[in-house]
Amino acid sequence: MSQNSEEAAESDDGGMMFRGPANWFTLRIPAGLRLKQTEAFIEIAPQPDRSEPESSDSDGISAVPWSLTLYAAWVEEGEPETDASSFSPTTLFPGVARCRKSASLDIGTTGRAWEGMSVKPAPSWWRRWFRRRQTYEWRLWVVEQHQIIVVASLQSSLGKPLDPETVRTCTELLSSISFAEELARPPELFRREVMALARQYFPLLDIGPAGTFGIRINDSEIHLTNFYRSYLQAPDQLKQIVLPGLTTVVRLQEWGPDQLMPPLDTVAERIMPMLYPDAAADSSLQDFVRVPWVAGLSIMFVLDEDDTYRFVHKALLQTWQTTREELQRLAMENLDRYARDNPLEVTLIGEDGDPRMLVPLKPNAYNSVRLLGDHLNFRLRQMLGAELVVGVPNRDFFVAVSLNHPHLIGQIQQQVVQDFQSMHHPLTSRLLVISADGVSEYCEQ
Repeated sequence: MSQNSEEAAESDDGGMMFRGPANWFTLRIPAGLRLKQTEAFIEIAPQPDRSEPESSDSDGISAVPWSLTLYAAWVEEGEPETDASSFSPTTLFPGVARCRKSASLDIGTTGRAWEGMSVKPAPSWWRRWFRRRQTYEWRLWVVEQHQIIVVASLQSSLGKPLDPETVRTCTELLSSISFAEELARPPELFRREVMALARQYFPLLDIGPAGTFGIRINDSEIHLTNFYRSYLQAPDQLKQIVLPGLTTVVRLQEWGPDQLMPPLDTVAERIMPMLYPDAAADSSLQDFVRVPWVAGLSIMFVLDEDDTYRFVHKALLQTWQTTREELQRLAMENLDRYARDNPLEVTLIGEDGDPRMLVPLKPNAYNSVRLLGDHLNFRLRQMLGAELVVGVPNRDFFVAVSLNHPHLIGQIQQQVVQDFQSMHHPLTSRLLVISADGVSEYCEQ
């Protein structure tokens, strides 16, 4: 195992750079703010003051001084819900009592902005006579960049004004938005592009959509999730990302029985273990050999075909007249030999005599699965301490953190979650712990 050393880059203000949906844009989140993301919305608000009891409004809903909500969408022709005119103060802030246009964001895009105040409607008509009207202030920004629309709304808590410092902070945050030069298409448009590419290169084959996010080439289904994750990182490389996979599927369809069901002695040295998430094991993978491991992961087995690999089908065990245990033993022997022939190059972060973190230098399909081997785990414990925490967000990458630096674990957990959500071949957002007893799931103390 070779190693390099460098310091982790940290920002001066402790803020973070956030990537929007489909990597359409980035923006800077200042320190002291928390971010919550759902499939369609991004909510930014002040960090709660843990020294004070959490307040709530009259309906028992937890209140914060203000919240900033962002919504981003690909504008589809003929879909009015994505049209800029659909986002106006009267539709987003019912009960408008005051409204005027304000300065749009200066980020080199088409945009509009408003500021005003709205009245919260009473829950029932009779309560209007027994309670004062509750108002809140708001700001609204609408930004259009090619096929993307971003809507940002800032809202105060009930009965409270928006102080100038809050407005300035949110305006600066939104002004940090930087759009990608090449905008990735949303999943359904991506699927259409892949089908068009497949029809261009394989015009004689029957090609169509399959499942919720896949395509069918003759009788073979191809799930597009991993292709799409790679495409989001390089949207100008769609052909280079997708075409090799399509070609492999077409080539496999041309194979005969001897290639699809080869004798064990001809492929024994090419059987390798591979980690795979249980949650992703849909019905199409139920017929393949798998062994439960830890943290929602299983060990599966593949035949290495140089430029790709295919999972070992349960039917092959019968053809080979072998057991799952024997297959696992054979795969681990091959992994050990591969590890000896291909030493893992790593980046070691920290001071001499006090290492903090370790990551592989280059991505590789067999990087994370090396954690099944005793040799790597022994070396990691030698370098980082008797116990260490490991994140495995995807197949090609892992990060190991010394328990001598527990303050890093929370930061690593956040990054692992982000990488798990964006990287191709995702494994798990959970953390593992390596000790003398082996590998188990990390439980925060």
